[in-house]
This record gives sequence, structure tokens and C-alpha cells, in this order.
Amino acid sequence: MSTDLFWQALENAQPQLQKMEIRDVMEAVNAMLEPLFPKLAAELQGRDEDGVYDLIITAHGATEHFQDVMTLTQSAPKLAMFPNVIAFRARAGMGEFGINMDNFDLGPGDILVKHYADGGRVGLQLWFAKPIPQDMVDHARHMSFILLDHTLGEYDFAIKIGPVDFMEDEPEQETVSLTSFPAMLDIFWRDELKHTALFPTGEYEWTGFELVSNTDPDDKLLVQRNESAMALVGRADMLWRLQVDVELDNKEDLEIAREFEDQLETLLAQTQEGITSQITLHGNVRSMNWHVSDAAAALARAQKLAQNFSSLEFDISSEFDPQWQDYLRWVS
Repeated sequence: MSTDLFWQALENAQPQLQKMEIRDVMEAVNAMLEPLFPKLAAELQGRDEDGVYDLIITAHGATEHFQDVMTLTQSAPKLAMFPNVIAFRARAGMGEFGINMDNFDLGPGDILVKHYADGGRVGLQLWFAKPIPQDMVDHARHMSFILLDHTLGEYDFAIKIGPVDFMEDEPEQETVSLTSFPAMLDIFWRDELKHTALFPTGEYEWTGFELVSNTDPDDKLLVQRNESAMALVGRADMLWRLQVDVELDNKEDLEIAREFEDQLETLLAQTQEGITSQITLHGNVRSMNWHVSDAAAALARAQKLAQNFSSLEFDISSEFDPQWQDYLRWVS
């Protein structure tokens, strides 16, 4: 496996790497990483004078490669030179910082932010707090995305933030500096959007609704959404969606499918490995969905359980869905 090859190469290279300066170490680590994971990069943070580093694996905010980040970091062995392997670039420190590109400076204090709820995520409106020359506006906007990534952290910016719009009118009174926005984002995410990261206990709260095709009134989609699962949206260990589809020919089939669903939910929820997110019925196809922490383990559990329900034929699959897009598409 690519993960094993990388970690073995890094382990073997430690004696040589310990003789290098941090910049050269980082270049060497990335040279080992690039052939195996070309969309990922390694960054280092010095720990002490002895050449011991925190190793950060980043996908530069590209969610389509977050699965590789998780796979690589979760498979990391204990290495003397890299005792801590961290998934994703963390938030920058609380102190003011900035970036300079093409002789133009911009920092978090130069960006004003207004936030709002957007389908379970957070939408942003941005203003510049200082005059920007007209020929530098596009450049400044590009730099703003880099500052958002560094200020909010790679994971939070990619997973929690929805649309980002640059405003041209006068800043509104509710704006805050990007410097102070991370704490506000955390509160809004938890208290307003109800993404508490706490696994729900007790009976789940459900919402049900029906969608009808504009062109065919007989084409209906019935949706049941587990509102209690909203608490886990954005949690960094609930990034995969397990889907189980089954065709129902009669009422008895429906009862059997529900029994399968209840048993699998019990298996996953009792260890907090997964939670039912939504159930849909389109025609005679019932689609049951869970968000889970370990796709391989959840697939194995579902496939083993399905053997006890041989009267039905289940189509079992998984998808990496770190933004919970399949769940949040039903949120207004």
C-alpha cells in the first residue's frame, strides 16, 4: 500500500534527516510523499532543539483528497523524529499575521466578515477594511482565501464554510475582523446550527416530507431526515456515508427492511461508530443512510447483518462525504 511505502521510507530516512535543517527536512519529506500522494503535502513544526517535529499532512483545502489525508495520518507509526502526525493545517495563532504577494500586504485585520446560516453550513460576506487599488482587487480576493484557510484552519474552512461573497458596498455594522472571527464561528456552529459534536442519546427526532417532480406528479420522493444527526455534522471522525438500498415488493418487505435498519443502527450507535442520517423512498427503492467513522468496518457490519435477511437483496456501498452533502441537501 502507498501508506506503508511512505511510512517505511520516512522511517528509514530518519538518520539522514536528523542531520538537516528544518527546511531541507520538509523538502525531503515532500519528495518521498509526492510520488505516492501527489495531491498532498507535508509541513513541519519544530518541537525542540533535537530535530523532533510535528508532521502535518495537508491537502491544501481540497476536500476530494481529505480521505487520503485521513488514511495517511491514521496509519502513521510511532517515529522518533515525528512523534505527532497531524491531519490538516491548524488555525494560525491568535497573534496578527499577514501575507505579502507581489509587493502587496494583506492580513486578517484587513478583512471584515459577516456570517449567516446557509443550509447547515456558514456563508460569509467579506469587505476589505482598507482601500484596495482597482488593479489589485482580484489579487486581494485571492489572498483573502489564503488568509481564511490559515485563520480558520484547513478543515474548518473546507467543511464548515459555504459560499464566500466579496461585497462592494459599505461594510455593515455587524461585521467583525477576520482576526476575531474564529471564536465567533465556533459559537455559531455549535449554538445556532446545533452542530455540537456530541453523539445524541435517547430517541431521535425525525422530520419527514415529500418531493414531487415538476414534470411527473406520480414521481415522488419520500424523505425522512434524522434531525438528531445534525449534532455530528462537521465532526472530523464522521466523514463517510454508508448507503443500503433495497427494493420493496410488498408490505412484508418493508417490515423486514425496517428490522434490518433497526439492528444495524443499534450495532453502529452503541459504539458511536455511526448514526442514521436519512431514509428515502423513491418508487419501491428504500435507501437507508448512515454517517460513520470507519467505512470499511461499517460495510463489513452491514454485509454480515444482511446475511440474516436473505429474503431481501441489499445493495450496500459507501462514499466519502466529509461535508455531509447528501444529508444537508435537505436542509433549507
